[in-house]
This record gives sequence, C-alpha cells and structure tokens, in this order.
Amino acid sequence: MSYYPDPNDEDFQMKIFKKREFYYHTIPQRDKMKSYEEIDKYRTDVCKGDFALREQQVIPTNFLSPDTNYKGLLIMHGTGTGKTCTAISIAEQFKEQVVKYNTKIFVLTSGPNIRENFKSQLLFCTGETYLKNKHLLEQLNDVEADRENKIGIYNALQYYKILSYKTFYKRVLGEKIAEKKIVGETTENDTDEVTKGPGLKKIYKKTEEGDFEREIVVDKITNMDNSVLIVDEAHNVTGNEYGEALKRIIKNSKNLRLVLLSATPMKNLADDVIDMLNFLRPLNDPIKRELVFTGEKNYLMAFREGGEEYLKNKSTGYISFFRGNIPYTFADRVDKGEIPDGLLFTPVVKCSMEDFQLQCYTDATKSFDDKLDRASSAAANFVYPSLDTNGHLKGVHSTDGLNRVLAQLKNKEQLIKVINKELFGGQIKKEDLGNFINETENKNITGNILKLEYLKYFSSKFYKCIKKLNRMVEGDKGTGTAFVYSNLVKAGGMELFAESLKINGYLEYLEDNNYNIVDNTRDAVTGLSFEEFKKKKMNLSNFHPSTFIIITGGTDESGEDIPEIKQKIIRNVFNNIENVNGKLIKLVLGSKVMNEGITLENTRSVHILDVHYNLGKVDQVIGRAIRMCKHINVINEKNKFPQVGVYRYVVALKEGLSTDEVLYQKAELKFILVKRVERILKESAIDCPLLLHGNKFPEEIERYQGCYPPTLENVKKGRKICPAFCDFMECDFKCNNKKLNDTYYDEKKGSYKAIDKKDIDQETFNESLAKSEINIVKQKIKDLFRYKHVYLYKELEELIRVSYKTRQEELFDNYFLDKALEDMMPKSENDFNNYKDTIYDKYNRPGYLIQRSKYYIFQPFDDNEDTPMYYRVNYEFDAENMTPVKNYVETKFGKVKETEEDKMDKEESKKTTKKEYDFETAMSYYEKRDENFIVGIVSMNNNKLISESSDIFKIRPPLKKSDSKKRGTGIYSLTGAVCATSKDKDFLLKTIKKLKGMVNEIVSNGSDKIESALNTRENMCLYIMKLSLFLEKYGTTKDDNKITYVMVPVDHKIYQFPYNLEDRVKYTIKFITDMINREFDYVVKKEKNGNYDDINNMINYIIEVKSNKYIDAHKTDMENMGFKLVKSNYVLNVE
Repeated sequence: MSYYPDPNDEDFQMKIFKKREFYYHTIPQRDKMKSYEEIDKYRTDVCKGDFALREQQVIPTNFLSPDTNYKGLLIMHGTGTGKTCTAISIAEQFKEQVVKYNTKIFVLTSGPNIRENFKSQLLFCTGETYLKNKHLLEQLNDVEADRENKIGIYNALQYYKILSYKTFYKRVLGEKIAEKKIVGETTENDTDEVTKGPGLKKIYKKTEEGDFEREIVVDKITNMDNSVLIVDEAHNVTGNEYGEALKRIIKNSKNLRLVLLSATPMKNLADDVIDMLNFLRPLNDPIKRELVFTGEKNYLMAFREGGEEYLKNKSTGYISFFRGNIPYTFADRVDKGEIPDGLLFTPVVKCSMEDFQLQCYTDATKSFDDKLDRASSAAANFVYPSLDTNGHLKGVHSTDGLNRVLAQLKNKEQLIKVINKELFGGQIKKEDLGNFINETENKNITGNILKLEYLKYFSSKFYKCIKKLNRMVEGDKGTGTAFVYSNLVKAGGMELFAESLKINGYLEYLEDNNYNIVDNTRDAVTGLSFEEFKKKKMNLSNFHPSTFIIITGGTDESGEDIPEIKQKIIRNVFNNIENVNGKLIKLVLGSKVMNEGITLENTRSVHILDVHYNLGKVDQVIGRAIRMCKHINVINEKNKFPQVGVYRYVVALKEGLSTDEVLYQKAELKFILVKRVERILKESAIDCPLLLHGNKFPEEIERYQGCYPPTLENVKKGRKICPAFCDFMECDFKCNNKKLNDTYYDEKKGSYKAIDKKDIDQETFNESLAKSEINIVKQKIKDLFRYKHVYLYKELEELIRVSYKTRQEELFDNYFLDKALEDMMPKSENDFNNYKDTIYDKYNRPGYLIQRSKYYIFQPFDDNEDTPMYYRVNYEFDAENMTPVKNYVETKFGKVKETEEDKMDKEESKKTTKKEYDFETAMSYYEKRDENFIVGIVSMNNNKLISESSDIFKIRPPLKKSDSKKRGTGIYSLTGAVCATSKDKDFLLKTIKKLKGMVNEIVSNGSDKIESALNTRENMCLYIMKLSLFLEKYGTTKDDNKITYVMVPVDHKIYQFPYNLEDRVKYTIKFITDMINREFDYVVKKEKNGNYDDINNMINYIIEVKSNKYIDAHKTDMENMGFKLVKSNYVLNVE
C-alpha cells in the first residue's frame, strides 16, 4: 500500500493537504459579498442542482477508503450538511470486500426514525446504483413510486444491515439478568449495578468474578471482521452499555472500518468526546481523561494545565470537521427575548407567573439540583387546580398532580365552584362554567380552563407562546409555520399544549381535511375566526383552518418512534412549498422524539417551552428547522434573507433567577468548555486546511473582529461577545500544524496558499480515488445534453473546463472525461443491465451516449441507433406528465429572468403555435380495444420539412393495457414514432406482407387493388397506412377482426372518428341520444355500395332518423354530422 502519514506524525495535516486526492477538493476562499446579486448567485450555486457529493463529503470518502490504511473517523459535521451521505459514500467503496467475506455493512441507529431515514438516504445518495431512472419517479403515482422505492431499498439491503442500539447491545453483550427490584428514586451514588430511572431500582446479578450475569444470546455478534460499521448519532453510545458493546466489537474485530456520525459529540459535558475518540484510537493508546480535564463532572469542569495541547495531539487524524450553518445557505437564526442578569449569552422570553402558579412553582423548587428537575420543569409549564383535604384550592403539578385532578373530576361541579370562587372571584363567564374542565380520552384535561383569558393563571408559558403563535398572520408578524418543542409529553407537556391550542381555535391536522370548523376556529392566513370571516362576507373557500400535527412518539417521555404516517405528513404536507404560509399545517408540536432525524422546511419560528441542561441538545432541536438550503423556496424580492425566530420560554421571578434561568446559566458554563474543545477539534481535523473556508467566513470575521469571550465582566461592560458559532472566540483561525502554517499560511489573506502543481503529492492518487471527480464530469455532461444532442470531444472538454474553479481547472485531466464518456456509452448486454448513468435530453427522454466518428450523440433508449439526427433534435412527444424544461432549469440553476425578447417570443408563439389533434377524447374508446401487431397513428404534421402533408403517419407495437398510463424505459410512447424514419426497409416490407394477408382475408386479392409504390420508406409507410385504414374500417364483431389497426383523432377533417364503420354507427346513435337527452326512432340498413380505392362493393350503412320536435330543434347539428333531410327522415350514409 502506498504511503499515507500516521496520525502521530507531527506534520500529518500538511501531508494530507498536499495529496492530490484531498487537495483537489479544497474549498476556495471567497471575498465578502457586497451585492445581493452576488449572494443570490452564490446561494443558487450551492443549493440548486442534482445531488452530487460536496467537498466535505468527498474528503472523508477518500480518507477512509480501501486504498488507505486508516481505520476510523468521526464525521463531526453540522446538522443538515449531509453526514449520512458521507457515511454511505464511504461504505459503498467496501461492497466488494463485504461480498468477498460474506459479511455486511453494519449501521447502528437510535431507533425506527433514524433507521427509515437512513434507508431513504441509501437511495438519495447513490444515484442509480439501487434505483434506476430516478427522474421518472415523479411521473408515477404514489403507489407505483412507493413500490419502486421499496425495490431499491431491498436491493441496497443486500449489502447493509441496520440495527438499533438496543438490538446491537443485546446481540453483542446479552441483556443483564435482574436480581430484584426496589421502589425508590435512583441517585448519583448508585453504581452500574442499578438501572437509573425514576420510581424503580433494578439490582442485577453478578458472577464470582464481578461481571454481570447475562442472558444467553442465540444470534450473538462476536465480531465484524472485514466490514464497515456506521454509528449514526454516535453521541448516544458514550457512557452507557451501547458503548460497552461497541468497545467489545472493536476489540474483537479485524479489518473493521468505523464511521461515527455526530454534529454534537459532546452531548452534555466536554469530556464526552474522550469516549468518542477512544473508539477510534489504538486500543493500547487511549486518551486519558485525567490528563485533559479536572475531576468535576458538572458545569465546574475545566481544562488541566497542558490538557488542551494533549487533546490536540491525540485527536489529530481522527476527525473530519465541517461547521455547517454557512451564511446565506441557512436561514438566519434570530434569538428572541432578553439575556437575564447572571446569564452570558442566552436570550430568553420571560414569562411572569400569576400568584396561583407562582405558589405551586415555589413549593416544587425547594429541592433543586443541576439535573433537569422534572418537578420544577412541570410546575413551570403548567399547574393544575385541585382541592386539598380541606376542600380549598391548591396547585399541583406533574403526573401525580394530574392524576389527582382527574380523580376529582368525578365531582367536577365542586371543583369548578371552588376554582371560580377562590381564583377568579366568581368572574368566570356563565357560558364557560359548564365545560370549564373535563377529562380527555387520553387522560389529560381540557375545557374552557385553557382559554387564553384563564390559561395565564395556570401556565404563563403556554399563554405567552400561543399569543406569539397567533401573531403569525397577515397584517401582524406575517404568515408562516412554527415548530413548538417540549421535553415533557403528558403532565404539563405537549399533549396539554395541544389541548390548549384546540380550545383557542386551532384544529389537529386531518389527512382527509374533514374538519369540524366552529365559530372560533382561526384562519391560518388572516388570523380571523370563522365567525369573523363570515361577518366580513369573505369567500369561505379561502378559509384555511389553523392546524397542527403533534409528534411525541408515545404517551410518555420514553417514546422513541415517529409513526411512518406522520413522517410522510411532514415530508409531503408540512414541507410542501404550498404550505409556506401555513394554510395546510401551521404548527408541528414535538417532544424528545424529534431531537434527531427530522427535517422541517421553510419554518418561520421555533418555540422551546422548557429548558434543557445541555445547550447542544437545544441546538439540535433548533436544527430541525434551520437546515442547509431548506429555506430556498421562500426566498423572494420581499424575503431575500429568511429568518427563523427562536423563542426559549422561561418562568421569571421578580427577584433573582428562576430554576429555568439557573439551568440555562449552568448549561452556558458547560457549553463554553464544549466550544473550547470544539475549536481544538476544528483546528486538528484531517481536513482543516482543506475545508477552512467552509468553516470561517469573511462576513463573520469582520463583524466579530475584536470580540470578547463571554464572562460576566464583559457582559456587564457591554462588550461585543464572540458568538457560539465561532466557539466564543474570534472567528478567524488556522490549523494546528506548525510546518503547514509556516510553509503555506498567508496571514494577510487568512488562507492557505495554492500549491504548485509540481509539488502536489500524486503518489497515492488512483482511479478509485478519482471517482467523485469522474462523477462530476458525468453530471456536467448530463447537463450539457439537456441543451444539445451532439457534441465534439473538444467542445465537451472546453465547456467542462470553463465550469471549474481555478484550482480544479489546473488539475483537470482528460482521463476524467475519457472515463466518464466510456461509462456513459454501454455496449454489451451486461453494460445495459448495469447502466447507472442515464442521460435526459431536453424532451426528458432517457438515454445514453453513442459515438459516431468524432461526434458524441444522445441516444434515446427506445429509438434505433441509426435514427437520423434530424429526428433526434425535432422529437414529437406526448406532453402528458413531462417535466417542462423551464422547471428543470429553475430547479437546477435558479430562476430565469424574463427579458423583453422572451416576452415578444412568447406572444409570437401564441400566434403561431398549432394545436395538436384531439386524441385525449378518443382514448376511452381505444383503451377498451385489443390492438394489431402494429398500430398506426394519424398525427398532425407541425414540421413541413418532414412532409408537405398536413398529417404524418406514425407506428408503434401494441401496448399492454397496463402500459397505457405509464412512462419509462422499455415502454413505447402511446403516440408512436414516425414510420418513415424509425424503421428500416426490411422491417417495413415484412409488415406490408403481413398486412396484405389480413386484407386479402376480407376481400380476395383486395390488397392488390390498393394503390402502392415501394421504392422509398415514405411510400412503404403510405402503403402501410392504407392497408391499416382498410382493416380499421371494415373489421366487424361477427368476423372477430375488429381491433385497433389505426388510431385517428376525434377532430380529423378526413378520417372520421371512430373510423370503424360498425362502431361509427353506434357512436352516431349514442351521440344523438345524448344530444336530445331521450330515445328516438331510427333504422339502420346494411348495404354493399361502399368503395375503398379500387375496391368496390364494400359494406356501408344507412341511418334513417325519424323527424320529431326534439330532433328538429337540433337540425343544424344533424346537418353538421352529415345528415340530409329527406321527406320526414334525416338520412346519413356511413361509408
């Protein structure tokens, strides 16, 4: 194996930086953007286009490949930046290896949501590897598209095995055997022998050696030799039994590649990163915590002397860092509220409590520590009114309090009476008393108690939050959608908040939209109640009820799964561009189950109802709604820089800090140390110099130049505090490697200098490491063939070169173009079966490339390779379900500005465009009929260069009934291909011979009497059309030969529809019946006075319709149909 530097090499970063397979993917420095045009172009370049691996995804892929000696990597990339695709890209390189050793690529996920997300990403991130013709999926209905996706996932899972953490732990270690259970709260002093959790202690059996006794595992996993192991959201496996299982596998496995994915590897304290790094480091050389941090295990933890330098050295070679939250590609996060005295940088929305809630809250906070205190958190969210033993009103909270209230609702009249008297002084409105408080089906409370005017006495947070949500309407804060989050579900949590919304005019989302709209139901756009909407006499069809979807994953705080149906609703309804103003779904309400694996698009605001003791976890919640390029659809002239307001609600006291604020205060201190560690990891990352300008930006460097770290002194003095996204330090930074910095870092420019081509390390660069570069060339070729059908090699080379950035253009090698073209030109049957590079032309036809001399030509899958060039370029097609080129261009390259010339062309086009024949009306007729071995189609000729005739004759093979509404490779176009250009003479002659035999069965030697000339393909096709029209016209039910030979449109001036005489008689009778809306008297006579070319005595039909007042009222219509009034009858000769 060629040389790669060891992580212990003090010049590791420089040696990686200089290698061709990494250096090529350097993110270039950009200047500060000064105009909106620059910003818009930059944003469009980043966010538009088909999926392709970005620099931050290619570098880890090349680093952890079969060609390198590296065994593991922590992908520490921000939320919404494509970590999963990075992991899949790494894993795809090892498929041959896992097949060879009969193993799998293993993936560990936290639960069903992440598992399903990973499956969908397997299809998204791998092009056509598992799912062919992706672009055509949008033309299928939901059932068909879902089936294709399932087939794709099935194909992918031949290589991948996805396990939950829990299943993995059980199959590696086995479940511990419980010895006994003790009622009581666990404490910090409990050992691992005790399961930690509220209300119950489990004591586990141990062996004589002191190890836990475990259940026998039938399908035990002992090792993962010669495999890849991906751990998604890897911060969840540190400091627990999942991590112990992972350590066991790492220790017992040979040739295992480990990929850890986490945007926040320090889930609570800074020392969480030690476990993460030790999963990756050599077993005999772990990082020792005591050399990095002090002994405290809380917000007082700090670095030991020399700890930072030690961590820098030990983390080098094991981390890929990419910040995410790139300016202009993420919505701007705007933290709302104020920073209380005593806090450093966290704005909060203060909610002052009424006396009733305050008293209960005060009682609940008498015992309070650094952990998330459920009692104080529940009391801060909602206080329930109950009766004490003396029959007086008392506030209660949490599950015990809720159960107490539910028990007292058996005599709710007494409870309501006391609430009204002692809390409201008898001022509850009469109409509100009857339903003031009730029990819900899921064991919570509802009723008028939750109306805003009463709600503020029980929950200042709920009250203030709903008031803010109500302002997201026209004429106030503007329309939009919101995400509301709570750690709690049942008592004082998300279920109760949902009930509060219902009482105040919101409705729970229903898929069938069959809402029970009442007078107080709020309109999502205007904020008006339905009653006000009616009074203003507004159009009721424009009333869109304000709806919400609640996602808690369960009825308690342990719920981990989001039902698939709700995931689909988020993807297809909430994230739909039509829902930007919230008219479909206004709010998503979520609990802990939504911490990970969910994307909310176009969201206007995030509302966090209760505090978490870890700001990293809070950032993960916020990250559901602020993701890369997920606000691109709401950008317009009035909203050039989308913002997401972030509201953190806390209860507030008149003096001092509330428990909510104290928790945020302690969380801040932990977060500052976490960010110091993050800066070390950022500067030590394998890709630090390569991704430098994806992690620091000129606008931020300038804005926060001279900023101060967050201390109480600096805050009190009003100094500019360095932001969290710059680790509470100056935003400018450079990497750790001294030699790298001395040799290449330009202090003035704040960037690493370009390396001379001759100094780039090419030693280890090979074809497999160039795969991403070849794929980029393929994508550029695909883009080019959207506009033209043929290119010279030199043309392709020049157009591709000019599209590259300077550094990449210098390193471009024609080998990439040659390899891309080779892959896109399948030759053997095996090549076609495994073809993964489908090209689409400007008509959205799928195909591939062929080479003719010096030309590279687009070849549709369903055309002959000898089709003349003219007909490739001037393709006539059925526009049903086709993607307009304008849509493609705007999706890929951004909105196209309409020029005056465009407008003139549009107007001219309206004047000159011919309409097509009407086949759509005829389709219900043709779909019921069987078809001949060859079917002709009489189409309108819109191109006089093909023929002077007003018609053009097309042919196609018969379609299966199931194919008539499908589109895809191998399915012929319903409207066929031009006969004279799509088939060779041999095919046409064989077709003529077969058709002549069929004509002669009806009339002896009849085919010889039909005029013909077979000297050219055009004349052959004319003869095929005449023979087919004869068969179409004279087929009968009696002779069992009435099938479709030729399709004619309903509006053709010469060939009447339906062309079959027997059917035309029935069609005419039905048409008259429908026209006069009643039965009528008629006679049909069959004769033999018809003619076809030189064939006489053919069948014809005479229809005689008896005149009456209903028929006479439509005399003009009858004459237009060809009827003539003869005495008292209307007569039509059908021939």
